[in-house]
Amino acid sequence: MKPILLAAIVVTAYPTVNNQELILPIKGTSKVNAGYYQKRGKKIHGAIDQNTPVGTPIRAIADGVVTNVYSQRRYMRETVRIMRKLKLKPSYSWSIAKKRLRRCRCLGKIRRLSRSPWISGAYITIEHKTDKGIVFKSQYMHMSKIFLPSGQKVKQGDIIGLSGNTAIIYNKPHLHFQIRRRGVKRNPKKYIKGFEN
Repeated sequence: MKPILLAAIVVTAYPTVNNQELILPIKGTSKVNAGYYQKRGKKIHGAIDQNTPVGTPIRAIADGVVTNVYSQRRYMRETVRIMRKLKLKPSYSWSIAKKRLRRCRCLGKIRRLSRSPWISGAYITIEHKTDKGIVFKSQYMHMSKIFLPSGQKVKQGDIIGLSGNTAIIYNKPHLHFQIRRRGVKRNPKKYIKGFEN
């Protein structure tokens, strides 16, 4: 009796929303500069970073509803509060504030003084529901501008804001992109086809 070889084909089934596969948040950019499993101290990164110039249009990956917006204005109010605690001259301009924060060489102190959302920069969260009824959220962080208010319905591909470098003190400007389901970070590569290392 001859042995029979069986080949298994693994097919990743990406979720769909309104019968459409999810799209990349930056049109024409699939390169990942920091991956989901990258170590950050004792924790994993839990997101995907894509380097991109400040002002790059960011797209909604699928139809959904905006559930949370941490605006540039709120972000800068918190930045000024941190600068006062550090006894630095405050500024409502992020480019000026960033230079002053960089010069103080006190990143650890900045993180200890900042309240939770500040380290994400200006960001927007959108809730989606797959065709199988699974609810998840996409989050877009370090934005320079956000165009939509909380409660706004969005369509796949809508421009939701512009990339930025808010809360990025030493690294290159990038989009920090997360997927969350039931409050837990999920690997975006399991939701969206096309991300490359």
